[in-house]
Amino acid sequence: MEDHKIQEIVRTAEENFKSGQTQISEYVSFSMKETLDTIDAYIFSKFTSGAEDDLGRPKPFFNIVLAVRNIWFRATDLDRKNIRIKEGKLKHRLASYLATAHLQNWMKKANFGVFLNEWGRTLATYGSAVSKFSEKEGELIAETIPWNRLLVDAVDFENNPKIEKLYFTPAQLRMNENYDQEMVESLIEDQKQPRRNWSGQQKDNKSDYICVYEIHGNLSRATYNESKGYEVKESDDKIFFQQMHVVSFTGRKGKYNDYTLYCGKEKQDPYIITHLIREDGRTLGIGPVEALFDAQWMANDNAILIRNQLELASKIIFQTADPNFSGKNVLTQIQNGTILEHSPNNPLTQLNNKPDIAAMQAWGEQWHQLSKEITGTPEAFRGETLPSGTPYSLGALLTQNAGSTFELMTENKGLSIEEMMRKFILPFLKKK
Repeated sequence: MEDHKIQEIVRTAEENFKSGQTQISEYVSFSMKETLDTIDAYIFSKFTSGAEDDLGRPKPFFNIVLAVRNIWFRATDLDRKNIRIKEGKLKHRLASYLATAHLQNWMKKANFGVFLNEWGRTLATYGSAVSKFSEKEGELIAETIPWNRLLVDAVDFENNPKIEKLYFTPAQLRMNENYDQEMVESLIEDQKQPRRNWSGQQKDNKSDYICVYEIHGNLSRATYNESKGYEVKESDDKIFFQQMHVVSFTGRKGKYNDYTLYCGKEKQDPYIITHLIREDGRTLGIGPVEALFDAQWMANDNAILIRNQLELASKIIFQTADPNFSGKNVLTQIQNGTILEHSPNNPLTQLNNKPDIAAMQAWGEQWHQLSKEITGTPEAFRGETLPSGTPYSLGALLTQNAGSTFELMTENKGLSIEEMMRKFILPFLKKK
């Protein structure tokens, strides 16, 4: 039989996520981890190639993606007042009114407005968002799961396990009555570590956390029985049902200490993925930040080039035929403040180092204009003043054409809320 141990499933999924590549077509490949890391870097105005150049100088980050993300966020925003239950027939009007009142009351208690804002912001950043609905102490809790905490299949979200990488303090693990407390104590003795991201980098200096994986998925009975400590039969490989596991492990490859804190059945998958516009062949949609990867790179390159040219133009540089300077990196020495000695009877003339800033600005403006066209955010949509002489009708037409794409995205968000209502919220309200 295959190895159905849940910890091994997690380790395999994590390894595939870190190093796996998805070949969408002959010329298109996709790394979900690399894409998410790059989006996070650009949102926080960080370079993926390092913050300093070859001379140790900080590189300027000319951020063009953040404003576009915020425009997408505002243009597709939905509030609690936009959500109501509408009657299908006239005789159901009273029932729909009462149901809407119950729904509004639940949304207020559950802080659903906060959820909508976090959900919309994630969608506007990554193009897709994963939401989780779970019942705690008789209340339905809706939350948007950060992508940096998720481990999902890069192509097929629905039919593969969803894994959350969580960090808890020993007190949090001990307070959870659903966990096997004997296993919790053994895990606490065996593992205390800093919180880390998927690349293994430390998040902070605290070192008293326990790494725990929460897994939800349609898994085999063999996996369930092995986690429970029951006998595993060959027929168990062919029977599948929805399960939840909370596990952890320590050690290195080939020598692991595995811990199962919880294992149980569940009625349905608590996760749902939503997209502004769905992309075939990949779990993650294409948001405005990813759409501007090349434009952001070129904007940064142009800003660095202008900075370097201006710094060079601020210095008085001489050129000479003096053999004493042969083979020397004179510009680097000037940056370091080196005193140059010149031999007599050799020509010494000033170098014309005036930069052509206008040409470089025009080159950068081309990429900035392209970013507006790609993301559907012309000047009028950004709140900028249109160029002098632009007819009002043209500005209105540009805004209307750009807004039509956002209307489609907003409609997709509305359809996603309908799915959340049917799958999670209305069944919960009916129980009440």
